[in-house]
Amino acid sequence: MRLEVDRHVAAPVQVVWDVLVDWERQSEWMLDAKRVDVVTPHREGLGVTIHVPTSLLGLPVLDVMRVTGWDPPHRLEATHLGRVIRGVGAFELATEGPGTRLAWWEEIEAPLGALGDLGARAALPVIRRIFATSLRRLAGVAEDAARADQVGG
Repeated sequence: MRLEVDRHVAAPVQVVWDVLVDWERQSEWMLDAKRVDVVTPHREGLGVTIHVPTSLLGLPVLDVMRVTGWDPPHRLEATHLGRVIRGVGAFELATEGPGTRLAWWEEIEAPLGALGDLGARAALPVIRRIFATSLRRLAGVAEDAARADQVGG
């Protein structure tokens, strides 16, 4: 199952990137994340691994992600390695006018084979809303940070 959402963010690419890789703060904007724990000694680059206790349609699930693509400040890719959530996803950032075009896509393998695929297709509109809301919240955090930089800078 592939899902993609994108939006314009009224903040420079570097500001959006900095918000995106502030791992522990992801739970402030990622709607279904309870918290984010970095479990590797390094916090930047390939191999960074995070554990995200989350909710999958109301059921608690641990999402284990490892960074598999790192091109600051334009692309962050992660592979989902958990028992339930498996697949790959990425955030792609590009300058758009005075702001940033931010795209978030995921290609997730539904658990339980054909039955899981059927359930995932049925849940797709709900999951799309969760992603869109999370992206809107991320944009708000980045835009607030950009305004603070302008006032302080």
